[in-house]
Amino acid sequence: MIFIGFFIGFMGYIPPGNINLTVVQLSIGKAKQHVWYFILFAGLMEFIYCFGSMVGMKFLLEQPQWVIGLRWSSVVVFTVLGIVTFFQKAKGEGKLTSGIKKGIIIALLNPLQIPFWLIWGVYAMQNGWVQPNYISIMFFSIITATGAMAILTLYAIAGRKMEATLIANQKILNVVIGSIFIGLAAMQLLKLLSLKS
Repeated sequence: MIFIGFFIGFMGYIPPGNINLTVVQLSIGKAKQHVWYFILFAGLMEFIYCFGSMVGMKFLLEQPQWVIGLRWSSVVVFTVLGIVTFFQKAKGEGKLTSGIKKGIIIALLNPLQIPFWLIWGVYAMQNGWVQPNYISIMFFSIITATGAMAILTLYAIAGRKMEATLIANQKILNVVIGSIFIGLAAMQLLKLLSLKS
């Protein structure tokens, strides 16, 4: 469970996005001293979103009719995420997020985290990586937040070099991440089809 939680939290921030690019800009800009506070804040928000979504998932799992629907929706969501990631355009330097205030707002009001953790919650609980109790969910949430902070720390340390490298290699990164999502969708679909047979 530790490796899985860390991997999910880590993987969630690999693709260049507003939060990790904010970390890069803070690490190379005038607000270098604030980058570590921002990473801790982003990790805290990751914990809150993960824990809140997983606790909600605990109640949903007590409704069998919802579980089947969520499992089918995870196939659709993983497939869509995979396809969107494959065709995602690289972000130019002019579009990079700037400023710690904007970064905090993005980390605080990140609507994509709720469906992200609802889908991963179904997957984690279905595979027995997380038990539907508060202690297991809290531990899992702490581990995923640690994974998120680890990748954000790498972004901060690498600074401008990582910024340039990520933008230059975003197509390759998109193929890798997209393939992971498509693979997860295929695995979930096979499990659902095997239940019917």
